[in-house]
Amino acid sequence: MLSTNLSNPQDLKTLIKQRNFLKGVLIGICILWPFVLAAAIYFYYKKDNIALFIPSITIFISFLPIYLRIKTLTSEIKSKELR
Repeated sequence: MLSTNLSNPQDLKTLIKQRNFLKGVLIGICILWPFVLAAAIYFYYKKDNIALFIPSITIFISFLPIYLRIKTLTSEIKSKELR
């Protein structure tokens, strides 16, 4: 029983580190996405190349799994802090 109590703070620390890392990744993607979208619009009007919209759409789609993982980690952290 004592070993499980000692491992809980370590598990909590790793969960917090994972959540903070994913928040950083999400912030980085949120900063990068408008620039990619602006470049796609610019090249679409200058060269009529619609292929650059593919990366802007895939970056936007990558928001959802990262956001859901952050939400799951936050709920796990809250449940472990209440114990």
